[in-house]
Amino acid sequence: MQKSNRFLYVCLFTILILWLIVFPLFQKEFLEQFYYMPFLGVIAATVANTTPAAAGIVYFPVLTRLDITPATAVQFSLIIQAYGMGLGTFKWYHVNKKLFIANVIPLCLFGGILGIITSIVIVPIKNPELLTLIFNAIGFIFTQIIFFSILRKRHYPNLTIHLTPLNSIILFTCSLIGGLISGWIGFGIDTLFYFILTFLFRINPAVAIVTSISLMAALSAVGTLLNVVYFTVPLSLWYSAVPGVTLAGLFLASYFAVKIGAKNILLLFAFLMSADFFMALWTQNTIPMSQTIRMLLTYVLVTYLLIIHVKIFKLSYQDIDTENASFKEVESVPPTKKVA
Repeated sequence: MQKSNRFLYVCLFTILILWLIVFPLFQKEFLEQFYYMPFLGVIAATVANTTPAAAGIVYFPVLTRLDITPATAVQFSLIIQAYGMGLGTFKWYHVNKKLFIANVIPLCLFGGILGIITSIVIVPIKNPELLTLIFNAIGFIFTQIIFFSILRKRHYPNLTIHLTPLNSIILFTCSLIGGLISGWIGFGIDTLFYFILTFLFRINPAVAIVTSISLMAALSAVGTLLNVVYFTVPLSLWYSAVPGVTLAGLFLASYFAVKIGAKNILLLFAFLMSADFFMALWTQNTIPMSQTIRMLLTYVLVTYLLIIHVKIFKLSYQDIDTENASFKEVESVPPTKKVA
């Protein structure tokens, strides 16, 4: 067993022992209500630590379907992401330090913190149905960004960004917007940041994903602290998810990213998010909408998604999926390429 792997196993067993020690404090809620959370935690943490979509993209739709309030689902997403994506950041750092664009993180984190403070403390969304609709709409937009980033056959040669005044303004503004969205729905800065890095700066997708993960982890920690101060965080939910999140964050996420490919994992959950958006659009009453308009919008969106998936399916047969190997390829790329 390699020394680094031995250290990860020590971390895993230490966390699980601590989890068992405090089990009596959460035993009733865990056994009666949240027994499914370890399994959901594995799925969500794998998605969060291998793709530019944070765990909230899994937790929010599932938990709200299980009668957890949208506000609680958002609070939980932030607190569990601070833990799970923090573990993932730690693990990726051990896997390959070149996967992080360290010089942009302080600036983007500053913008994200300003945004999340604004959305949680100054202009929170308290209407549950409106919050759900906003989550699904933003989630749907992000999935379309993901789809088109897959369809675009671009080369991504860059590993770092030179912080010129223009680049700094772009990154700060996007981080501010991402922080606002993250405070409202529990994720967002990571997906937006990934899109900016790959689309605008042509950063290697693996580097963009891992850098986005570290940014979302840090911002989730800030959001958690804000919720602790101003609200009551769902500690029993967090406790119930810890075993699955720990296992995925330390071991499973990086394994699936290399073996299956981040793109394939992302496509699956992008599809599920699109389906969830249809359900929210069909059942929502926040925006007045006739049955005819609902049906027309649904048919248009289903047709659109069918065309997108057919194109992606054809692309998978026409081209070699180089992104699946990008986590390995970064190690062999000289770390001197920068975006001017």
